[in-house]
Amino acid sequence: MNYLIKVSLLLLIMLFCSGAADDSRIAVITINKPEVDRMEKLFKAAIPVNEGVIYTKVPRGLIVSINEQYFFDRGAIKIKQSSLPILDSIISVFKTLDTYCVIEDHSDTDGVNDSRYKSNWELSIARSTNIVQYFIRYGCVDPDKIFGFGFGEFMPFKDNVSEKAGMDNRIDFVFIDYEARR
Repeated sequence: MNYLIKVSLLLLIMLFCSGAADDSRIAVITINKPEVDRMEKLFKAAIPVNEGVIYTKVPRGLIVSINEQYFFDRGAIKIKQSSLPILDSIISVFKTLDTYCVIEDHSDTDGVNDSRYKSNWELSIARSTNIVQYFIRYGCVDPDKIFGFGFGEFMPFKDNVSEKAGMDNRIDFVFIDYEARR
């Protein structure tokens, strides 16, 4: 049975079994997504879980969150030479997948006073753009399969998933588990 049909049926069953509509209830649906499990296994083999690396399965796919300090100096947009093996590992695994990648930079207190950018949002856009350009230029990734976004301080980790000290300044590599088009 098609994945969308399964999800639709599950939602209909939940709607009919829940009785009267009650806005105070929140339903959490866990859907087994074998492709996300496979992606997670591949990435964990390339980049083991340690301090500053977090794997999160979400409805849109797999997020590999890595502390931003591995990639950038305070207030800078130039990718650190020392982070290139990490990026190359991500690229290597990504190129084996039939999926899209969204690179999201989150910079809440990363020193815009030390840079030419007026806000953390602008700084985070420049950083994600540089990582996307690295993927395309040096990793030979198809430009249609990769997107970059900068969120600045507007999507803190602790408010969205759980408290993870120090991870509000992070790069999220989001590997999409549904069809996306540019």
